[in-house]
Amino acid sequence: MLLNKCLTVLLASLVIGTVSVSGGEVASKNAENKLIITDKIYSNIFVRKREEHKLVVKHLLSTEDYAKRFDLLKLALKEIIRVIQEDGENLRNNDLAEGSALPKNPELVDSLARYLENTCFFGELVLHFPDMSYRILKGVDGWRDLLIRALEYTRSFVNILDQKSLEMLGLLEQEIDEGNRTDSYVNPYRERANESSKSKETKKKKKANIKKGPQLSGGAKTEL
Repeated sequence: MLLNKCLTVLLASLVIGTVSVSGGEVASKNAENKLIITDKIYSNIFVRKREEHKLVVKHLLSTEDYAKRFDLLKLALKEIIRVIQEDGENLRNNDLAEGSALPKNPELVDSLARYLENTCFFGELVLHFPDMSYRILKGVDGWRDLLIRALEYTRSFVNILDQKSLEMLGLLEQEIDEGNRTDSYVNPYRERANESSKSKETKKKKKANIKKGPQLSGGAKTEL
């Protein structure tokens, strides 16, 4: 129960979080003495956010209760889509072009950061839990088109995204957009999940077959 509460809090903080600068990172200031987050600084923050995404995935994978995992995933996906819709509209209204440098406006920086991070977070969740994700998303109108546009926009920020995130988004594109799927495409996380499920089923069967209680010895019977 405590794990689920912690996961819920972590999910919420990741989805709606803002850009912050740690003590070890120095940002420049403009003439009005306002903090300016540079591309280099945010790229380091972005990598740490991605590690937090992977931590959530790890915890979800360790949640064996299907219903609990489903509820947490549903909470995350629905909130991610809401944030991408809202921040996407904000970015469009401010004409923030693909692959541009970080804007000077701190609120717009936060909006862009949430957009990039949540697009990648969505990718991690859908790739690791494809069947469960599609079950949740089938009731969400337009999610596929929304996310295809989001990942295309996000991938343009090569000055910020790390190589692993770019590769993950490439997988995500093929996973959710069959028109761009190669003949050799395989979701590696789906394969691992299937192998893990088979392994758990095998272990359960082995445990079920173990006889409990005292066993008769195979020695000769003694007749009185």
